[in-house]
Amino acid sequence: MHKVLIAADGSEHSERAVRYLIGLILDGGLLAGNVEVHLVNVQTLLSARVAQGMSRDELDRYYLEKSTLASRRAIDLLKNEGIAFTFHALQGDAASRIVACSQSLGCDSIFLGSQGNGVLEGIFLGSVAAKVTQLSSIPITLVK
Repeated sequence: MHKVLIAADGSEHSERAVRYLIGLILDGGLLAGNVEVHLVNVQTLLSARVAQGMSRDELDRYYLEKSTLASRRAIDLLKNEGIAFTFHALQGDAASRIVACSQSLGCDSIFLGSQGNGVLEGIFLGSVAAKVTQLSSIPITLVK
């Protein structure tokens, strides 16, 4: 079983990555057949000042709602093609949480959308994709 983590943030870049992964699965290519898909969205933590007035349940609902909303298009695309997946709503630093999740799940590869601004620009801007490539030890597919 090939385990794939795909990160979705609601952008057209992440949607292209989802479409690319779907194509690989449906076209009978390398990932066809026995693949396990993990769809991940990472929300930035609320400031302590804002979060202190919320209960743990309220925070959990808030983050899940935000993650689900940001991932709605990716969820719909996967469901429409009949591709089973597990959704993971995470919080914190996007790149480190994506890599940690891929490690804990034993994923074989990570798929990410890339803005295509160039490697140096991405590093200077703190690009999630650039940071994931630095932190991860498994293959990463960046989709422009």
